[in-house]
Amino acid sequence: MANKTIYVKDEDVSLFEEAEKLGGDSLSSVIAEALRRFVSVKRAERQGMQEYTLPVGVLRSQGDDDIRQIRFVGRKLAEAEVLTGQTSSRDDRGTDYKIYQTQAGRILVWWQRWSRWERENDAADYAVLDQLPGYDDDIFGRVHGDMLGPVELPGSLLQDAAEALGQELVEFIE
Repeated sequence: MANKTIYVKDEDVSLFEEAEKLGGDSLSSVIAEALRRFVSVKRAERQGMQEYTLPVGVLRSQGDDDIRQIRFVGRKLAEAEVLTGQTSSRDDRGTDYKIYQTQAGRILVWWQRWSRWERENDAADYAVLDQLPGYDDDIFGRVHGDMLGPVELPGSLLQDAAEALGQELVEFIE
């Protein structure tokens, strides 16, 4: 086992002592765990990635919310907003979409259905896929499954995501 000497500033000694108590095993394992996380984040940043935290669940207009958060390291490939409301501007209801590539190379699709009408709930969900979906692929959420119905992603969103990946998204016919 190799030895490394770490010099600690006087003002950081109590931090190291607390870390050693909380770590249980050894201060070396605590430091190694922190360094692994640090190196992973810095490598991802060099690739244009960052850490994201997104809400998923139901934001109720009345009563308690059912929201949790997901966190991952990745890069945003594309985003879009589709208005589906009933007013002349159609901006009273809609869905926001975002597509990310995770650090592991998977595709994370996140969407939030929202409404500006009282007594209507907003809902956010996500799916993790091995590859970018095609134009006709239905996507089901991980939080609500098919309870909210499948999501069909806008073609322009898929085109933008494919372009960010350096791919061509084409529908082949015969």
